[in-house]
Amino acid sequence: MELQDAIKRVIEKYETGEERRDDEESVIQHFGSMFSTANLGLLTADKFKSFLLFKNNKHWAGINRWGNMITSDIDKLRNALKILLDESKSIEDRLNILRPQNRPPYIKGLGKAVLTPILLVVYPKKYAVYNAVSEEGLKKVGKFPNFNGDENFAEKYIKINDIIVQLAKENKLSLWQMDQVWWLITANSPPSDPEVAISSEQDEEKGYPAGLESQLEDFLLANWETISELKDLEILEEDGDYIGKRYDTKEVGEIDLLCKHKKSGDFYVVELKKGKGNDKVVGQILRYIGWVMKNLALNGQKVLGIILTYEDDQRLGYAVEPVRDIIQIKNYKISISVN
Repeated sequence: MELQDAIKRVIEKYETGEERRDDEESVIQHFGSMFSTANLGLLTADKFKSFLLFKNNKHWAGINRWGNMITSDIDKLRNALKILLDESKSIEDRLNILRPQNRPPYIKGLGKAVLTPILLVVYPKKYAVYNAVSEEGLKKVGKFPNFNGDENFAEKYIKINDIIVQLAKENKLSLWQMDQVWWLITANSPPSDPEVAISSEQDEEKGYPAGLESQLEDFLLANWETISELKDLEILEEDGDYIGKRYDTKEVGEIDLLCKHKKSGDFYVVELKKGKGNDKVVGQILRYIGWVMKNLALNGQKVLGIILTYEDDQRLGYAVEPVRDIIQIKNYKISISVN
């Protein structure tokens, strides 16, 4: 869908009542107040995580999977938001503190897909959302800036925000509505059945996945820091967003989780063998390892694999035996207690 077609479609959605203006107003009013500097001292982990839920923010699905990681130190989170929303300093200075180049982030998981929606709800006429969808949309319509590769996250956001703000003004749309434009252009609309997203979020809030096959990745991500067997690995990230979940190689399929070792920098391809299956996962993970070796690994970087499986599988064990030096098998278990 072209830019003007998408803009026209968004306008029609509001005129016909398919989209409601009061959704935009209520989300901005509620969360804008919650994140205001006057109320940050009252912010709790549960309140913050409520913003990350699609059923509440009405716009951004999937960002809730980082809630536990982001809120692990609530005092530090409050301070991060105080920095982010302090208009007495330039947005460049603020983002450079939170997402410094070539240094660890202020808070893990607090990347552009979470930071910029917060900016939008607090300052709805000034800051646009920058995430994977808006980036893809801008590229599809030829509006994405030409970066030379040296820009840090703050510099990228400023250029992208200027473009989206200008497009909103020219077409008399709010920045909230511009966010909808990118969903339409990418044909990657928010969940067609919101109840599915909401059900998934409710299960994550309880601490377990509803459907193991479809939710295991999100469950692992939400609890990554508490899983000792994975503590030495970090999910591949870019500009503060974790891009290693279902990493699309564009050639050989999607990698369940693409990670790096925190010390060595070696790549780890993590594949989830969901439930009872067969040993075809070995060929699959070897294919992914080969792709990463050719396209991502630099001189000296190893590429290793981990298969996470629910139960011992003799056939899988035999299939991995010749490549034990590069592929490990780890078993996972999920327990639910009733109190």
